[in-house]
Amino acid sequence: MKLRQLFAVNLVFALFFGASCTFLPRWVFAFYGVHAEDPALWATRLLGGSILGFATLMWFGHRTPSVDSRRSIAVALFLQDLIGCLSSLHFQLTYDVNLFGWCSLALYGVLALGYAFFLFFRPASC
Repeated sequence: MKLRQLFAVNLVFALFFGASCTFLPRWVFAFYGVHAEDPALWATRLLGGSILGFATLMWFGHRTPSVDSRRSIAVALFLQDLIGCLSSLHFQLTYDVNLFGWCSLALYGVLALGYAFFLFFRPASC
């Protein structure tokens, strides 16, 4: 797999989750089996907008010929996915969340590992 392909795979997930969080936050919480109050719905919409913003980075990263740009985008996405993985782990272990919480944790973890691979083990292939 190449970094551009990882951007493309991540873009699909980012568009789905970004749009879902932005436009269907109650559905997202129901998907996790969690009840949300209005402030959580507001924060989820903000998160959705951020995820869609990251999706634009993935889109441009997928298309750019600049190695430096791809590497910079990979750093941003690595940090976002690492924080997402750690936050998902805390959320899953602290609250009563259904199986989908583990799926989110795994998705963030796999993406973080993918970006770490390209940044730290194969930086020449960025």
